[in-house]
Amino acid sequence: MGAFLIGPLLVKYEWILVLLSGIVAYFTIANALRDHVEFKKIFLNVMINSMLIGFFTFKFSSILFQTENILTSPIGILYFSGGRKGAILGTILAFIYIVMEIKKYNYPLKKWMYGIVYGSVTFMLSYWLFRTLLILLF
Repeated sequence: MGAFLIGPLLVKYEWILVLLSGIVAYFTIANALRDHVEFKKIFLNVMINSMLIGFFTFKFSSILFQTENILTSPIGILYFSGGRKGAILGTILAFIYIVMEIKKYNYPLKKWMYGIVYGSVTFMLSYWLFRTLLILLF
């Protein structure tokens, strides 16, 4: 897949597709849980927080895994990512956060799993659709 420039920033098409798929999944979950207003607010908050925890852990885990590069070039923290190790660490921390929040709130696990599965499937299907459309267009 390609990329395009916005001023000095190089933006990959893949990240735009991920963002669009995330937005579609968010509104689909919000629509699916519209009858449970309080749970919907808590669920969406927990899911967004876990995604942010995972992303920032992935992005800044280069401090842990590439310490020499960061010490020699501190601005490199903006350009480096954590790689596979950072992605695994981010996923683990996000999962731990979700488990802690499920225990904190007294909603049945079935409701949580319904929202997670519904959102995951919607995200994957919309990503596949957007990616297919992008390939057909270019």
